[in-house]
Amino acid sequence: MAKEVRREPCKHWSLRFGPILLNFWFVIFLNFHSFGEGFNFCFDGSKEGYRLDTKVIKHVHAESGLDCILQCRLQEILCRSANFRKTCEGQENCELLESVDSEEPAESLKNDENFDHYILLQPKRKPPISCKDILTKSAGATSGLYKISVDNKVVTVYCEMVLHGGGFTFIPKSAVKKGTLPNLVSQLFTNHAEVLLYIQKKNGSQIHTHIRQLKEQPQTPLIVLQNTNSGPGITYSSPQNSFMLDYLYLSTSIYANGFLSNYMEVKYNPGSRTITRYFAFFPNHREQKPSTSHDHDLVYETRGVAVDWRNTGMVLTERIPSNFFYLTEMHYGAGGCYTSSDRWVEANGTAIGLR
Repeated sequence: MAKEVRREPCKHWSLRFGPILLNFWFVIFLNFHSFGEGFNFCFDGSKEGYRLDTKVIKHVHAESGLDCILQCRLQEILCRSANFRKTCEGQENCELLESVDSEEPAESLKNDENFDHYILLQPKRKPPISCKDILTKSAGATSGLYKISVDNKVVTVYCEMVLHGGGFTFIPKSAVKKGTLPNLVSQLFTNHAEVLLYIQKKNGSQIHTHIRQLKEQPQTPLIVLQNTNSGPGITYSSPQNSFMLDYLYLSTSIYANGFLSNYMEVKYNPGSRTITRYFAFFPNHREQKPSTSHDHDLVYETRGVAVDWRNTGMVLTERIPSNFFYLTEMHYGAGGCYTSSDRWVEANGTAIGLR
């Protein structure tokens, strides 16, 4: 565990029209950036001999610790702290970081005499609130794990930054738990028109499906709920595995006989009107045995909506961690399907990405 380090008074720097002597190109950039206006920033440089072991946004070269934290301030809007390697001349010795030590486990701040750790205090940068927020602030952000803030708590999510315009936030199973993060879905799901689902196959590969309403229902929003099947003005069909308590609920239109997956129609003939049209995603924290509903006839493991949906999947080039994949229940009533992913022959779970 890292020892407590006394914080020195905030180190302020104010530049107006003039450069500081770092290196020629950095001076030119700094002058261009701050010409005609005051340029103020504040940082904590008290953690000498420490390195924060967390995600590095970018590696850059710096002439000094001051140069390193300045590049955090100027080069990367998501940067909130930096590690400066003192013993590495002529190389990319400055690590620009997305988080600060107070948000990380105590053991993440490690003694390392080769490094000094700096924290950007002004401008005060808060963690982003979604992957869409990250992509808006940093158009070049790549897919991967990021930290966001939900209900004043830091959550590590996976961001898909390329497919279908990017900005999809994939939710780890640990974030779906009653009594915590009540605003998770409302914060992440704002366009109400599309959801990205990744399917984990048993051979280790992953495929993606992009879910939208059928073309005849373009104005009908998708419904995503957290730990409930009650939406605005309507109660949807309850999942068979709702006894597990924690889940995410995705309902496609109750007025249509299917949905679009990767722009392909997944349809069936319900024969009668039913509001049972949903996916439910269970983290199954207590490792409970899934419902035995319809296990007397496994016809929907070879045909039906669930099989047709999975068959639209397209291969992912980058795989995401297993802690994002949920036990998945699908129920499209009156002949569509009832199934859960513990029964699937070729796959074993689904991850859900919201935007």
